[in-house]
Amino acid sequence: MLGSWTPHKVKLAAPGCPRNCAEATIKDLGIICVEAGYELVVGGNGGVAVRVADPLVRLATETEVLEHVGAFLQLYREEARYLERTAPWIARIGIAYVRRRIVEDGDGRRALYERFLISQRKAQSDRWAERAAGSVAAHEYRPLAEIG
Repeated sequence: MLGSWTPHKVKLAAPGCPRNCAEATIKDLGIICVEAGYELVVGGNGGVAVRVADPLVRLATETEVLEHVGAFLQLYREEARYLERTAPWIARIGIAYVRRRIVEDGDGRRALYERFLISQRKAQSDRWAERAAGSVAAHEYRPLAEIG
């Protein structure tokens, strides 16, 4: 989902089980499959200064997950300081603020998500689709064995 600018690198994990197999609870954004759907956790950090992610919301559908994740990333893009990871950003502004903006304010969440989608359309391109459509020179996708 990522492709456009963020204040700092963003690490995501989406394990298919609730046992934290991909260490989702220490990532910037974790999507954990649970019995009733998905649990989103945010603001985790591994490494030297470990910070366990804060629970954001439980959701039932993948469509809801995509909207909430996109809105969270857009809020982070718009409001975090340059080179500020999600863990110190959330520690600074508070998880309650993030919940108000993402979980409780449906209209605001949808607006954030729409801005996120617009940013992705401008930042991403599918080189293979372009090649298939004939808009990219064929030499850019030759197997390495043929280059010489």
